[in-house]
Amino acid sequence: MKKMLIAYDGSDASKKAVDLALKCCSKDDQITLLTVIPAELAESSFTKMLLPTIDLSQIVKSGTFKEKAMETLSKVAREIKDKVQKVSTAVESGDPADEILISAKKYNADMIVIGYKGYGKEGRFLLGSVTDKVVRHAGVSVLVVR
Repeated sequence: MKKMLIAYDGSDASKKAVDLALKCCSKDDQITLLTVIPAELAESSFTKMLLPTIDLSQIVKSGTFKEKAMETLSKVAREIKDKVQKVSTAVESGDPADEILISAKKYNADMIVIGYKGYGKEGRFLLGSVTDKVVRHAGVSVLVVR
């Protein structure tokens, strides 16, 4: 039995990550779908500069992001539940790469499956590459999906 942690942010790359992970799974395997809400964006001067009229800190605190993430993960989980033994979902807040690495340990994942990009070139330049950090620091195998 394998335990896979799939980083899911709704991007095309993360959708492909789910599809490829399912091809690598058997009915005995377990999948945890993880979405990370990058809470530090709510307080960054860059975000405030781009979105001066929206108070993202209130949105993060109110749970709006988390509720939407849970809805999305639940939908994906329902779509794949018959293909593996168990599907669980988790939403964390913080640095995406750090939370993926922490969650991999927390859920005893044998493998992390992650899309090559989620934010696009501009986001990777400003935020650093989540995928790169996960690959460099993971204690388990990482499958990067393009």
